Amino acid sequence: MTIEAALKAKFPTDVCDALLAAYKEIEESFSLQKWKATELDAGHFVEASRRLIEQELLGSYTPIGKSLPGFSDAELKKYENAAGDESLRMLIPRVLKSIFNIRNKRGIGHLGLISANEMDSTLILYSVKWVLAEFVRLATGADPSATQKMIDSIVERRIGVLWKQDGITRVLENKMEARDQVLVLLFDSNPLAENELQKITEYRNTTNFRKILKRLHNSRMIDWTVGGKAFITPKGSAAAEAVILKYRPK
Repeated sequence: MTIEAALKAKFPTDVCDALLAAYKEIEESFSLQKWKATELDAGHFVEASRRLIEQELLGSYTPIGKSLPGFSDAELKKYENAAGDESLRMLIPRVLKSIFNIRNKRGIGHLGLISANEMDSTLILYSVKWVLAEFVRLATGADPSATQKMIDSIVERRIGVLWKQDGITRVLENKMEARDQVLVLLFDSNPLAENELQKITEYRNTTNFRKILKRLHNSRMIDWTVGGKAFITPKGSAAAEAVILKYRPK
């Protein structure tokens, strides 16, 4: 079962769509170091999350398109006093309130002394990951480890240097080295088979292509077996993000 299916089996469909869309936007903006966009998108995530809480604790939710009640201490108290799971009553709302406060008081949603920055964006990213994981856990009963794997699977990074159509994937930047193409492709879809990477990059010489993969493997950018699959590592992901930023339109 996918995360989308799991959430929609328990929560309102339109709110689940809004929640997952906001989460994906946060992931994408963060990966491209767009701190302000990351923190602005978090506002949509908070609004969708509050509607799920309303539905579960209060029996109905504010329709999308209508304004939610102010996110005040009184609203937190209303959640806390409702009947329901402790995570919905106390834990999730307080995490959402911290996200909401950063978005509104750090020069993101409004002018402020502190501008959007990596530190605040990192807090927001991992906070929304935790909130989403809690919703999935409540919907499925899965343990935290299984829940995290499900969450990782929903992120489809939209990368400007890639073009996809009818099952075809191509790297649009023709000056990008094969090494960097491999990293970007694995950052987008992990893992990929060796022959699929060679096909997408249109690298003709298999022996030389394997030398490229071997160097990436030795430098711990990827984990690869000859003729098998290649997996990107955290070190490789960081390098791929740098490549994407390098070729991003100014």
